[in-house]
Amino acid sequence: MKYVRLFSKYVLLPLALMSVGGTLATSYLTSKSKALAGDANWFETPNGIDLSRSVSLGGIDQFVRIRGRDKINPVLLELHGGPGSPTSSLTYRNRRPLTEYFTLVEWDQRGSGRSVGDDSIIDTMSYDRLVDDTIELIEHLQSTLDVEKVILLGHSWGSMLGVGVIQKRPDLVHAYVGVGQALEWPGGFDETKRLLINAARVSGDAKTVQSLEAVPDEWPPQEDVDALLEQISVIQGPLVPYRKSLHASHSGNIFDNELVLDVATSPDSGLFESLNLLELSDATKALIADIYGLDLGEKFGTEFDVPVFIFQGEHDWQTPTTLVKPWFESLSAPQKAHVPFEHSAHFVMNAEPGKYLYELINQVRPLAVDAGEDLVEADQRLDQ
Repeated sequence: MKYVRLFSKYVLLPLALMSVGGTLATSYLTSKSKALAGDANWFETPNGIDLSRSVSLGGIDQFVRIRGRDKINPVLLELHGGPGSPTSSLTYRNRRPLTEYFTLVEWDQRGSGRSVGDDSIIDTMSYDRLVDDTIELIEHLQSTLDVEKVILLGHSWGSMLGVGVIQKRPDLVHAYVGVGQALEWPGGFDETKRLLINAARVSGDAKTVQSLEAVPDEWPPQEDVDALLEQISVIQGPLVPYRKSLHASHSGNIFDNELVLDVATSPDSGLFESLNLLELSDATKALIADIYGLDLGEKFGTEFDVPVFIFQGEHDWQTPTTLVKPWFESLSAPQKAHVPFEHSAHFVMNAEPGKYLYELINQVRPLAVDAGEDLVEADQRLDQ
């Protein structure tokens, strides 16, 4: 009995106190980090804007956030990836530099994040509907921000959506920027598989070779979305350890990167809420079934009526650069530029944020700036 009391006093009690203390410290630091992150996002300049609201698009209320330090700056509408992976609550830090030179608009697309809706939305989920939602959002921005056109930027799945928008309504867009440009389902995943198998063979990674070679060449039927997602998951599994998705992550662990930091310290949502935003809804699964077999080259051809910029990581095997380069070479547009990010894979805005901002400001922004307005004048207004 004596030893039990001693064990409780000198072992269990200190461990319990350490556990409670650690929990309280973690809670305090997380709360403080959220507060500091929120405080850093200030837009109280004379002509600034920080607006979050629900906007009815195609009869469905959808979450939209608009922020910037000068509303006279060009409007940059960012289309998130996935499908079904909104990032509006996670970009408080990484996108903040953009708000000094653009009025940044982020949107949780139909069926995802804060636009998830209920089961009635499932039957509305299609590529064409999402294109029309985007067009309606741009028209809303025309009246809300008093602009004629926007810069349209799409990342990953959002880049597939963006191509559909500029082909249907080029009159609404100053320029299109495809970041980690996705081109086709499921052909892009077949290329990912090929690249990874070759790399695994070279490095002597028999386990990865065996895992990928076990994936059937045939894809599941369109209606079996769960089987489709499982096949994609197996193919994309080695991307992180091979640094072909998050090139700046050296650990090979998907949870050891700055994206996790952005989730944990988001001033816009709690940890579990942020994680839930990334969960695929039944509506998103319906969209995935609809875009199964989509090939942008076949659907839209290669002629575009707006300037096209491709920001592509040289190490990107998630939306393989090996497919993007020949596609880009075939394009005809009033102006086009392929901007390689030598130290990036799929997330160029995270791996090379300085170059990302620089290229947007110097190559894309001038196409949207009104006559007589230049970057120096915009900077002078911000300093006032």
